[in-house]
Amino acid sequence: MKVGKNQILYRLLFIFLFAFGIPLLQAHPYFVSVCEMKYEPKTKSLNVSLRLFVDDLEKSLEGLGVDNLNLGEKTEREDADLILKKYIEQELLVEIDQKRVVLVFLGKEVENDLCFIFLEAGHIEPFEKIKISNRVLFQSFPTQTNLVHCTNQEQTKSLLLSRNNPSGELVWRK
Repeated sequence: MKVGKNQILYRLLFIFLFAFGIPLLQAHPYFVSVCEMKYEPKTKSLNVSLRLFVDDLEKSLEGLGVDNLNLGEKTEREDADLILKKYIEQELLVEIDQKRVVLVFLGKEVENDLCFIFLEAGHIEPFEKIKISNRVLFQSFPTQTNLVHCTNQEQTKSLLLSRNNPSGELVWRK
């Protein structure tokens, strides 16, 4: 049986739509944040930055009773930084040598639909093991994934954290 060019095109189109079109119609949004940590031995500090989608962060905070945050807008709440500081203090926990590290909120920047939150911990001696718990946005988004990259001793290691696995440890050997 001879197949014409149009039939081949129709079959390819059908296969393409079946393979890619239907899943796209049923696609659900992915909820991901990125946390980057870097140990600076010269200053004995741990620099931390969080990258979150503004709408996810605002929705999560609304679920905790915080309305009209309007991050990055002219109408941003005056206490937005304080609200973010308290929220991050509760949801992002770091331990080095089995001691809780105090992360100091330095500020935030909003660019388009992303919120960058900056933190720092001082007086940190060189370490080989760090425990990180990042529960940011878990209360609002069951499929939330928090990716953590930590650089120490010139080597970056990563954790993939989820609601069912909100914390992990990274170890560096000298």
